[in-house]
Amino acid sequence: MEASSATAGSDGARKIISLGLILFTVTAITGLILGVVYQITLGPIQLTQERLKSEALSGALPEAESFSKVELKEGANAILSDIQEGLAGGERTGYCITVTPRGYGGIIEIVVGITKTGGLRAIRILSLSETPGLGAKAPDEPFSGQFNNKDVEKLTVVKASATAPDQIQAISGATITSTAVTNGVNAALEYWGMELKGGN
Repeated sequence: MEASSATAGSDGARKIISLGLILFTVTAITGLILGVVYQITLGPIQLTQERLKSEALSGALPEAESFSKVELKEGANAILSDIQEGLAGGERTGYCITVTPRGYGGIIEIVVGITKTGGLRAIRILSLSETPGLGAKAPDEPFSGQFNNKDVEKLTVVKASATAPDQIQAISGATITSTAVTNGVNAALEYWGMELKGGN
């Protein structure tokens, strides 16, 4: 009886070890496959992101023929993530400032085009995860087009129709998203006024 119990215990241990080895092997192979797939797709993903960013820069500041990175000053607003100086014929046409305010569903990445005299040229929304049918409408022309060619220092969001140059009409049912985008644009305008005005 004791021998049978010992044999049964030994068989159980062997089964556990065998299952553990199988699980380890499957996990290792899966990890290897995922690693290979990641390496294969990394290049195309980066190229797509670079293309989208380039299109956003050109859309936000269409007068620019090329862009040159500018370093953010220490202590800048945390939602500012990138600054590109727009150039045409060797002359500055303005700046594209990328901001990342938090909306209703997460971070919204926006490129804000500002002319060399501080006017708001246009915006392009690179990415967002807002509610479909509501905040997800932010990149659409009825909302984002309101930011085109405005000579203002600061914008405010209104729920009714905008009646002044410094007003942005919120997307119906998406005031949080509308406010987040507008706050991001305001942060870019403020940074321009404090750090980039006059070519500093």
